[in-house]
Amino acid sequence: MGSGQCYAKGPAGRRDGELSPILLVEDEVFIRIASAEWLRDAGYTVIEAADAAEALDMLGSGQPLALLATDITMPGPFDGLALAARARSGWPGLPVLLLSAHLPADPMDHADGALSKPFGPMELVALIEKMIGAPWQTRNHANGANKAC
Repeated sequence: MGSGQCYAKGPAGRRDGELSPILLVEDEVFIRIASAEWLRDAGYTVIEAADAAEALDMLGSGQPLALLATDITMPGPFDGLALAARARSGWPGLPVLLLSAHLPADPMDHADGALSKPFGPMELVALIEKMIGAPWQTRNHANGANKAC
């Protein structure tokens, strides 16, 4: 579907038992709804935030999360790169995925994975499976390679 490029470091936030929710941060409502639906269809639980400030409040709530997926360009006091930096500092075990049409020159300096917009459901799900594992893999404690992007 999409033509997004993707980058990812190996499995990062995999948990035993049930997989914690993914925090999806996107100010464009239609992109957020579609991305969240693709992830839910793949079996993930998704929590949505419209901007970095809202996401930071959710991070601070103490809710366990499997991954933070964030757009870069958003309204508000700080953007997705600042959110990624704060998340990596305050929640060092939380994998961070950048989703943007405007990725930095070396996105892996800022996050554990990156996907260039536009992207399709298969690209998004495959990259998240690579980063944290598929929900069925986590629930069944399966070992094995995650799909590549």
